Amino acid sequence: MKLIKCVELANGERGPAGQFLRSYDPKTGFSTWTIHKEKAMKFAEATAAFMLWKSVHEREPVRVHDGKPNRPLTAFTIAIEDDEDEV
Repeated sequence: MKLIKCVELANGERGPAGQFLRSYDPKTGFSTWTIHKEKAMKFAEATAAFMLWKSVHEREPVRVHDGKPNRPLTAFTIAIEDDEDEV
């Protein structure tokens, strides 16, 4: 299984650096993060994790200031890691 880990915010700030994505609501763009791997979202493949990271906000699909796709999770620089606890 794969996990999404926050490296830093895309603007270079720490944000939830070192934490794992716990939940994400594509309708609101709201995400929660956790230090506990066992509470993190798990993905069968890295591709699925990457697709969630690139997903577009359902209610506000376009950014007002530049007209580009609104992808809230891309505010985070991420790494996709193996869940080492999986057997």
